[in-house]
Amino acid sequence: MATPPSNNPPPLAHITTTLRQDNRSLLLSTLQYDPRTPTTNGQDPITPYHPPESISSELQRQNLIFGTSHLRRTLLRNVLRNKDGGKRRKQKGNKTQVEEEEEMMSDLNEELLATGGGGLNASRKCITGSNILSTNGQILSPYTLTPSNDHDASITTYILRGGGFDLPSISNAVLHRRKMVGMLNRQQRSSFTGHLFRFVFVPRMTEVERSFLGELGVVDDFEGGVSSISMGVVRDSVRGSTGALTSLESLPIDLIPLDDDVWSLELAGGSGLQSVVHEGDAGAGKSGGLDVPSAACMRHSDVEGCEADVADVVARSLMKLQFLNRDAATADKELRGAISRVQGLGPLATAVIDRMMTLRMEEEKLEVQGEDEADDEEDQYQSDLPMDGTRSMDEVVSDGEDVEIRVSPSRRKENQASDGSHCVPSIEALLVIDRKIDLVTPMLTPLTYEGLIDDVLEIQVGGCVSVQRSLLEPDDDELQSKDSTVVLTLNDSDPLYKEVRNIHVEIFGTFLQNQAKALKESHSQFTNKETARDLTEIHQFVKQIPVFTRNLRSLTNHIHIAELVKSSAEASTFRQRWQTERSMLESEPCYEVIEDLIASGETPYRWLCLLCLQSLTSNGIKATKYDALRREVVQTYGYEFLLVLNDLEKAGFLRKRETLWMDSMATSYSTLRKALNLINAEVDPANPDDPAYVSSGYCPMTVRWIQASMRGYTGLDEAMRELPTAAGVGVGSGGGGGGRWIDVEQRSPPESLVDAMKRPRAQSLGTVEKSHSDPSQCHDGDLNKKPVLLVYFVGGVTYMEVAALRFLSKRPSFPYSLVICTTEIVNGRKLLQSLSC
Repeated sequence: MATPPSNNPPPLAHITTTLRQDNRSLLLSTLQYDPRTPTTNGQDPITPYHPPESISSELQRQNLIFGTSHLRRTLLRNVLRNKDGGKRRKQKGNKTQVEEEEEMMSDLNEELLATGGGGLNASRKCITGSNILSTNGQILSPYTLTPSNDHDASITTYILRGGGFDLPSISNAVLHRRKMVGMLNRQQRSSFTGHLFRFVFVPRMTEVERSFLGELGVVDDFEGGVSSISMGVVRDSVRGSTGALTSLESLPIDLIPLDDDVWSLELAGGSGLQSVVHEGDAGAGKSGGLDVPSAACMRHSDVEGCEADVADVVARSLMKLQFLNRDAATADKELRGAISRVQGLGPLATAVIDRMMTLRMEEEKLEVQGEDEADDEEDQYQSDLPMDGTRSMDEVVSDGEDVEIRVSPSRRKENQASDGSHCVPSIEALLVIDRKIDLVTPMLTPLTYEGLIDDVLEIQVGGCVSVQRSLLEPDDDELQSKDSTVVLTLNDSDPLYKEVRNIHVEIFGTFLQNQAKALKESHSQFTNKETARDLTEIHQFVKQIPVFTRNLRSLTNHIHIAELVKSSAEASTFRQRWQTERSMLESEPCYEVIEDLIASGETPYRWLCLLCLQSLTSNGIKATKYDALRREVVQTYGYEFLLVLNDLEKAGFLRKRETLWMDSMATSYSTLRKALNLINAEVDPANPDDPAYVSSGYCPMTVRWIQASMRGYTGLDEAMRELPTAAGVGVGSGGGGGGRWIDVEQRSPPESLVDAMKRPRAQSLGTVEKSHSDPSQCHDGDLNKKPVLLVYFVGGVTYMEVAALRFLSKRPSFPYSLVICTTEIVNGRKLLQSLSC
């Protein structure tokens, strides 16, 4: 076909597959779980809890209520429906978001009904609705996938963002629950007796959230097990005569594979600037209202001052990856999957690594305790074996049908850990990057296909984009009178998109034309009547018809999207914005452009991105100019924007600079620009040899830092001093600049970050050479694979950086294959929305 799939598997494909399967299994088991079912948990027998017949019936109806549309879209599209799981249906054409999600919910119900009731705490459940919470505990009816009524469900499940990132949604859920309980108390219907309210937090519920719920009158009735209910303990003051119960639970889904090489926590937050952005700011496919996502990580850490929450969530996701890394044949047996080489750039990266190493020490203590218990079990097992010297101490070999084969716990564990017979790549090094070391890149306009789609149409949380059906099917006369919005998936599942997403705007039109010609030629070669075909060839052609149809639809969709994107990129306003950004990157003042945008009433994020970029590249804005701009903003947009500007100052995007008599031309950014060679105007977008092609000459600063790490940051002492640092950071003071950057090795047994930093740093990442595994156990194609470097962006990564890192990873001269982890996918608009009130 026109875009044949690559024969080379992606790096860490086994971990990607495991993450997808585990996330899906966790979600399904959570939806099947019923906390009212009694369990023994190895404790003394207790009086079983007998729920009313309406609850213990064979089929229970459950109403799902999501805290935000972002969370619902992520769980439905990236967890329930992914490349390795879910029911596959025939693609009959482009589908609207409602049609697609109704199909997903139908598949979910079929699976729940087919597998429910298999476990002690599982029961057959049917999802009656999938709704979104709004303010004041109201339900947004447009998001109801099936006609549902709260009266029809015996279980109401609130799925909320945990970790302290979304307290407003928790408040809305409590308000909705209070209304439901009030309704149950008024109606006094026996069918409502035992109604269950479940608060499920993704990825986990913190003690702060538990205390917050307690202050609102919501307490877990199952905290002490089912025995507390069986003894008639009523802990919730608002339960009343209905007997409604409340359960507080965690759903440990953190890293979600968006692509084979991009894993994200998807920490999308509130709307931010949404309340002040003009309604006309929706483009051809942009979502309005609550569908506009914004980043949550930087707001939570920099504006709300909760860096510990962010560090804990990221560190726990790294612990999971290191646990999955144990299966790799190349993993150090002593480290047991722990990433041996760890570097961090920025204060928040230091906090993440510190927390990760602390968690590893805590895990080691728990494992030691578990091994002691296993040794006791082993001793008991050995005492039961006959000591006649004819049989092994580790196993009893079967001599006949009546003798059972028994394997000791220790031997069983060893067998499970060493059952891989082929070469599996492992994570050789980790580089954690704090978003604050490069606030410039998100403010810039990308020039790759994927980046421009995000800029023009806005890629939603979950890796999809909403476009008008008339854009994709302009020749359909039925759509002229009635239009609708369809959803397109943008990830590795689309082979054509995988090929075109990182291409520069100047050539992706030509690329799509070549794909269309190749697709037409492959079809015409077989349909040529002059060429005789045997039955085998005809059979092969018929088998390829669905693939051809799918590729043709994908090509048609991307051609129409590319036309829209390219027309936007060729507009005069777009070119003016790009030229203004380039002038600011050269440290030139462009206040007149910003003033004109404000005076014309332009949408806020347009000029805010330029204002922040001007401040970041000039060491702040002169006090007199800043005050003048602030007055113009207040006169045009209102006094509420003073709070917006204040939050942007708090986060470091804006800075007011007092004017000196002799103002130095040297700035922190100019030092970094020169030292890291950020601007390369000679790069060829059609045949690039440098990552700077992603913006026609500017290379993201984070990418240059990654390249510098391969050389051990040689000659960058002055540039390293320009990295941000946090006041009072003690652990980083010994590693180079008061928390600016660290470079440590993890060892066995685990140790703290302070102890690890007492040792001298090892060689640069570029000189680390480790064999992947025993060559005798590897296939021929595996011997040429690069080691894997995991790059974790704390605070978000842009599509411009993703494209640049993919370019680096494919370069033969770059020593690593790169896998990208991030808290979320961001751009300038999302960051500014999240950092506002």
